[in-house]
Amino acid sequence: MLTRWDEWYSDDNLRKDQRILAAPPSRCAEIAATEFLKRGKRRLLDLACGVGRDTFHLEKRGLSVTGVDASLNGSRVAHATRSALQANAHFAVADARHLPFANGLFDGIYCFGLLHEFTGGHREADVEKVVSEARRVLSDRGVLVLTVLAGNPQDGLPAVQLFTRQMFEQMMADWHPIELKQFDDIGCTDRADYSIWYGLFEK
Repeated sequence: MLTRWDEWYSDDNLRKDQRILAAPPSRCAEIAATEFLKRGKRRLLDLACGVGRDTFHLEKRGLSVTGVDASLNGSRVAHATRSALQANAHFAVADARHLPFANGLFDGIYCFGLLHEFTGGHREADVEKVVSEARRVLSDRGVLVLTVLAGNPQDGLPAVQLFTRQMFEQMMADWHPIELKQFDDIGCTDRADYSIWYGLFEK
C-alpha cells in the first residue's frame, strides 16, 4: 500500500498526471466541514491526508487541521503546498495504525479513503488498529467522519477492499452512529461508479 502511494505522489507521476494536484476537494470534505463546525469541533486530524487536498479545504472553512499520512512523498508535496498557500495546517508522516499523538488530542477526525486500502490476510486486524487509534486520539464526545469504498467485496478493485453496509456497521459497532449513507464522490478518478460509504460517528 505504502509503495503504491509513494509512487503515485512521486515527482515523475505528478508530472505525468496533473489531475493529482489539480483535483478539487472531495464532496465529503465539504459535508464534513459543515458537520464539524455545527458541532463546535475545530481541532481536527485529517487521517491519511495525502497531498492535503481536503486538509486545506477544511482549514479554509475555519478549522485547525493536522494532516497525517504514511507517504513521505505525499507529505513533501503537502508541505510545499502549505508554503505556497501560506496556510497554517500542520503535517506529519506516520502509520495510521500507530499515531504519534496524545490521547484525546483532537475533537474531530476526518478520514477519507484509507481503510479500503488494507488488503490481504491481515486487513481486518489492520482496520481494527486504525479505528482503535482514531478512538484513542479523539476526545470524549469527539466526532469522526469516515468513508470507505462501497461494493461487493467479492468483486473488488485493484489493490482495494470493498465494503458492504453490514461490514461498515460492524467495523464501527463501538461508536455512536449519527449518520450513515452511500453516495458518489468521483474526486480525481474520473469514474462514474466511484461510490463510498460515508459515516458520521461520535465517540
